Amino acid sequence: MTGYDALYDSVNEAHETLVHGPSQYKWLASAQRYVQQSRECIGLAGTRHDDVVYDIGCGPGYLLWICRERLGCSVQGCDPLRGAPIYKELYQSLDLTQCISSHISSIQAPLPKTELKYDVIFATWITWIGFGNWSADEFSTYILQCKKHLSPHGRILLRFEESRFEEKLYESCLQQLGSKVAPLCYLIRA
Repeated sequence: MTGYDALYDSVNEAHETLVHGPSQYKWLASAQRYVQQSRECIGLAGTRHDDVVYDIGCGPGYLLWICRERLGCSVQGCDPLRGAPIYKELYQSLDLTQCISSHISSIQAPLPKTELKYDVIFATWITWIGFGNWSADEFSTYILQCKKHLSPHGRILLRFEESRFEEKLYESCLQQLGSKVAPLCYLIRA
């Protein structure tokens, strides 16, 4: 059995609960889609063996698991739903419980206080943070606060949720701070 098989198996065990559970959790039932998108983001960010990785709004932790298991990365992340029953089983199955905090990312504190510097910060599927509700200045401040947590050659990969993001709202800010690497994906360097 491959690592990906183990990942899919652990997610499939929770599948029945997701399908028959509260409607806000149904999006998690499409594990294969999220694993594929995680792999794409990892490639777009240029994630390498032994990188130190942080994932803002890591959700079920698929991206962190792939970085740790496939690339040997040191991983951490945050998600405001960390304590929710829907994630508890997945975090335990993927052995991510100790890697993920319940920190709520904000403009002034996108990551928890730490002296650690990250090679890659992912902010993907980030509809919960406030994008779309923030001004361009607030968005720029958020990105600059994230950059303080990067190593000298660090990168931030932003991936916006297509159905909830008005790209034009932050277009000039994104062009100044980074470069578009795929539809709705931007790479920002330290």
